[in-house]
Amino acid sequence: MDFELHPMICLGSRTFHVLVAPVQTLVGAMNAHLDLQKFRVLYVCGNYSRILSHLDRSFTSLEVRRAFTAFQLMTILEENHHTLLIPEHDPLLYEDAAEMVEYVARALKEAANNSVVLLYAPASDPHLEEMIKYADRVFCFAEGPRPAARPAAKNGRKAQASTASQTILEAF
Repeated sequence: MDFELHPMICLGSRTFHVLVAPVQTLVGAMNAHLDLQKFRVLYVCGNYSRILSHLDRSFTSLEVRRAFTAFQLMTILEENHHTLLIPEHDPLLYEDAAEMVEYVARALKEAANNSVVLLYAPASDPHLEEMIKYADRVFCFAEGPRPAARPAAKNGRKAQASTASQTILEAF
């Protein structure tokens, strides 16, 4: 079973995906696909979640678990029986246990045998780069949706007057 989270993000079944994108990309995709509620979805966050406070309140069937250490994350992955698993990457989990990065990446790959796994991170870091080696697919987006451009001043004289009052500093 494939999930289309975004026109450019299609998650295949039994695969381990990594999404590196601004927060609004994942939030917008999840809020636009409230039909995900018909599946068992588990969201796993670390010490701090950038996503949960921005999700639509009508997304009621989302299960949430927290992992404060890499060992807790490993336990959550082993106990997983969900259709879609979305762990949020937290580099603080590996601060004192850098050797656990490879084990967690392998556990994510193994969890993908029974679920669709989407590891989310807002930016890349050395720990995530190590995990990417085990992923089936990687999606990287540099920036989220841009706000609409503001129109120029309606009155041309106002725009000219504001630039005329500016002073240019000379360079040395």
